[in-house]
Amino acid sequence: IENGRIVTYYRSEIDDTDLHAQTAERFIRQTAGDAPFFMHLSPNAPHDPAYYAPRYADEFSDTPLPEPPSFNEKAISDKPAWVRNRPLLTSTNVQYLTNLYRNRLRSLQSVDEMVAQLVDALKDTGELSDTYIFFTSDNGIYLGEHRLTHKGAAYNASPHVPLLVRGPGVPRGVTRSEIVLNNDLAPSFADLGGVQVPSFVDGRSLKPLLTTSSPASWRTAFLVEHRRSAEEQEDVRIIPNYDAVRTSRYNYVEYPTTGEKELYDLKTDPYELRNIYASAPPTLLSDLQTRLDALKSCAGAECKRAEDGK
Repeated sequence: IENGRIVTYYRSEIDDTDLHAQTAERFIRQTAGDAPFFMHLSPNAPHDPAYYAPRYADEFSDTPLPEPPSFNEKAISDKPAWVRNRPLLTSTNVQYLTNLYRNRLRSLQSVDEMVAQLVDALKDTGELSDTYIFFTSDNGIYLGEHRLTHKGAAYNASPHVPLLVRGPGVPRGVTRSEIVLNNDLAPSFADLGGVQVPSFVDGRSLKPLLTTSSPASWRTAFLVEHRRSAEEQEDVRIIPNYDAVRTSRYNYVEYPTTGEKELYDLKTDPYELRNIYASAPPTLLSDLQTRLDALKSCAGAECKRAEDGK
């Protein structure tokens, strides 16, 4: 839908990412020099089924599927029943994931070109030095970790997404370890645009992180929730409802319908292979339980205090 008018395009004639890039570049060139503008650009790539431009069909044909220590995990006796009930991936499963991974890489080439095309347009129009660019994603995907093949679980590969920021005053090449969330994006855009952020907003502005030094205090935990939905793919529907709290070091998960619990020390076990809930110190479990309860029941400014552990 373009300004209220339905328009049809065919993938056989133009790659959808290329189409988005052309539309976005036209918007930048037509808007530059006038009032400040905001653009939200969401290409489908590299989402399944990972459509790619035909010019990349021969790329990555020999690229192997990454196999981290959690890939097709064999020792899962400490995992909840819904994971234990999953069979090991077969060679057919692995080949499907390999093909998907290669197609995702192919599809991302057009995304890279789109980013370069839009940066060039901002540079040509004199807007680049005064424009913030945020690059992120909606969710991660499992490519065989813990025998999983989609999304929705609390294990790191799904809720963990990239975030890169470029803009005036943002130091080049700096990596931050602070926890940021997708609900931080709206208040960040408002703050950077000089707009008062409403008090009811759950997230917080990332502006303090976009400087040469880290802020004195920041959130130390966040809430992850999953609720079953009949509209989801089968591999997501099998995941029971859960509530989880994630800190910089721990991932604590509760399944209220089954009574099962998981706890992973991300410092010593970044691939979440060893569920240490049964052997964890009671004080640690109590602290994580308290933080989870606070995050589950908070609203507005209370959530910021709960995230900060106050």
